[in-house]
Amino acid sequence: MFHYRFADVFNGDTFLSFLKQLVAFYKGRKIFLIIDNAPAHWLSEEGKDWLRENRDAIELHRLPPYSPEFMPVEGLWKATRRLATHNKFYPTVEKRNAALRRTFQSFQRRPDLIVPQIARFQ
Repeated sequence: MFHYRFADVFNGDTFLSFLKQLVAFYKGRKIFLIIDNAPAHWLSEEGKDWLRENRDAIELHRLPPYSPEFMPVEGLWKATRRLATHNKFYPTVEKRNAALRRTFQSFQRRPDLIVPQIARFQ
């Protein structure tokens, strides 16, 4: 599955909203989410409390610093750039976001587009 969420700012609060979105989608199944050390992946105290309260539904696992080779999403970003943004000009943020949404929706409809990017992690 490929999940995404757009936000004007990506920070701990919007990351928490994304985590809640995942937990709601996978209700009844535990999520093991591998994340990097991006500043947006650090939760506020409220977010940490929520994570503790929902530890039966979701568990975060941080990668060592500076280890993109361990992140399957890096390959997805490469595919996203190739399909949606590389050498393309979008006159507005909305048009760029629309192109990204189309790309992400194509990943959702056709997982075979992203399998080569994540196969080594399976």
